[in-house]
Amino acid sequence: MALGLGLGRLVPGMDGALARIEVGGVSLPIALGLLVMMYPVLAKVRYDRLGTVTGDRRLMASSLVVNWIAGPAVMFALAWIFLPDLPEYRTGLIVVGLARCIAMVIIWNDLACGDREAAAVLVALNSVFQVVAFGLLGWFYLDLLPRWLGLGDGQGLDVPVAHIALNVVVFLGVPLLAGFLTRRIGERRLGRRAYETAPPGPGGAGPADRPEPALLRQRPSARPPRALPPRTGCPPGGHEVLRPRPHLPGHDRLRAGPLGRRRPRGRHRVRRPG
Repeated sequence: MALGLGLGRLVPGMDGALARIEVGGVSLPIALGLLVMMYPVLAKVRYDRLGTVTGDRRLMASSLVVNWIAGPAVMFALAWIFLPDLPEYRTGLIVVGLARCIAMVIIWNDLACGDREAAAVLVALNSVFQVVAFGLLGWFYLDLLPRWLGLGDGQGLDVPVAHIALNVVVFLGVPLLAGFLTRRIGERRLGRRAYETAPPGPGGAGPADRPEPALLRQRPSARPPRALPPRTGCPPGGHEVLRPRPHLPGHDRLRAGPLGRRRPRGRHRVRRPG
């Protein structure tokens, strides 16, 4: 970001030169930037588990409702409340509310160690839905609804459906296909475990094989040491839903004794001879 802002300030005409680098109405610099951003994350997605996400109808329906009913309505209200006398900015804010984000959703989800499979499916679903609904919702929020509410004459949104579909295919389809092929070829050659393992560090030792620092080493004792939290980043499959452990009868009346054995807690204890 700092490099882009610096080049825009120091190099005159940089924005115009980049805007002219396009093919068929698709900006090549934007397509290249999205590919660099999305490809590493999409290469981590376990595509054989996408069926579990598509089978969750509540998740799919809630995503469509939030993105295409609540989101555009909120942006329309904000545009007319805060920008009533600035039609250009007001229209831009409404259009931003109609266009779903692709790259940053995947990046933020990966930074939060979220479910990569769910993110990939929902981004693809909303991108396909955007091809169909963008023009219709643009006409509704920019032309029809303002006239119904007496806010003005309204204005049209002339964006061909073919142009939207081409942008979705280039901006999402190319990184998605690259990530899918990388995952499929990598798992066939290396196996899933080796593909998802972090690269080895200096000396050939991976994250799990590196020795513990001196401060973390524990003195030998009869009781097994407590497991330390993982030192690596997100797990290969992202964070999974934690389920409660089953309750064991009498577990609350027991406590751990020496060598990991369990003994009853209470007054009556067996005394050792001598």
